[in-house]
Amino acid sequence: MKKGKVLGKQSIVMFLMVIALCAAVWLNMKYSSVNTLVDNTASGYLGEALFVDSQNSDNAVQTAGKVSSDYLQSAKDERQNNRKEQIELLEDTIADAKISDDVKKSAVERMAQITKKSEQENAIETVLKAKGFEGAVAVISDENISIIVRSDGLLSSQTMQIQDAVTANCNVPLSNIKIITVK
Repeated sequence: MKKGKVLGKQSIVMFLMVIALCAAVWLNMKYSSVNTLVDNTASGYLGEALFVDSQNSDNAVQTAGKVSSDYLQSAKDERQNNRKEQIELLEDTIADAKISDDVKKSAVERMAQITKKSEQENAIETVLKAKGFEGAVAVISDENISIIVRSDGLLSSQTMQIQDAVTANCNVPLSNIKIITVK
């Protein structure tokens, strides 16, 4: 290193990069909408979705914090429509003369499984309604049972009531019962 040289080329480049970084941070803070995001999360729920009106970006509409009142009914309707389509496909398979007997037998077994799941879901929902859970949807998959309940929060006694309703109608361990609350 030469004597008398205070700053080297590397020092000058590093200094300029730090200045550029500071300028970028300052510009980002000045021109971004960080303040509006902080205000929205303080009044809403963490992770809540905001949709912005395309004509005026100041009009943000909160949507994910509260589920519409007919969400549970639409979930039931969608589940029913999916089951109806599955059964129609299975009925077409059974009615087809070109299909082998093994495939037809498999289709009949699958139809019986769908019917059994549907009956169990209806039984669980009926028991939950009798226990005071007006908005409840049961969804039975191959391994798990999900119960969607309208609530601001469940007490441990309510959770136990839900688990009891499920285990009374299905032979499933408690670890496979998922309880989801919606508002």
